Amino acid sequence: MKTSHAVLVSSAVGAVAIWFAERRHRQRLALDTAHIHQRLLSDIAADPEHRAIWTIEGLSDEESKHLLCCNRQVSFLSVKYRLGLLDKAGLRVQVRVLMKREPFRAYWQRFATFRDEEAGDRVDRSFNRVFDDEYAAMADADEAVGRLLTSA
Repeated sequence: MKTSHAVLVSSAVGAVAIWFAERRHRQRLALDTAHIHQRLLSDIAADPEHRAIWTIEGLSDEESKHLLCCNRQVSFLSVKYRLGLLDKAGLRVQVRVLMKREPFRAYWQRFATFRDEEAGDRVDRSFNRVFDDEYAAMADADEAVGRLLTSA
């Protein structure tokens, strides 16, 4: 093998190694940030004074606790999806289960727009679309049940 070919192959291998190291570093940062965020949400949920700072006007303390719990779960799924621990089909299954619970529907109704505004990339937008789709599907199902009950 010529020296120029060996240098080219070595450079390509080095570039791939750097790319993988960068990817792993970004994943580690995402995981560390998620851990800090989860601890923050836990602290807010546990401390009434801290929770009062973050409570949305017009919500009871109990409603705020529910929204915080929902935010913790949604944030956890977001990190799993970002790191590739959940593919889109798996995420859809998880979100469908969440949307069967009224507090998660209330959470998404209230914060979907905010989550869209803060979406930083295609992964965040894809994640939000799954939530939007499952929220809409559940709303459609609720509406159909309501129509059946009123017509009976």
